[in-house]
Amino acid sequence: MKTLSNTLAILGALGLLIGLIVRLVQSVKGGIRPAWLDPVFFWRGSVALLLLAITVLLIQIRNK
Repeated sequence: MKTLSNTLAILGALGLLIGLIVRLVQSVKGGIRPAWLDPVFFWRGSVALLLLAITVLLIQIRNK
């Protein structure tokens, strides 16, 4: 069970990183408006970072 939660946390972080890279590449190409002007970009990023922080805290609690 420990490896499953660690694997899911790593996959979540990788998904967030890949999504950020794709979004920034699309905005540089000019297909969509710049990422820093899109409020949904900040909302999704903040929710994803919050969920990763919760995951890290739960893993630390579980390991005690």
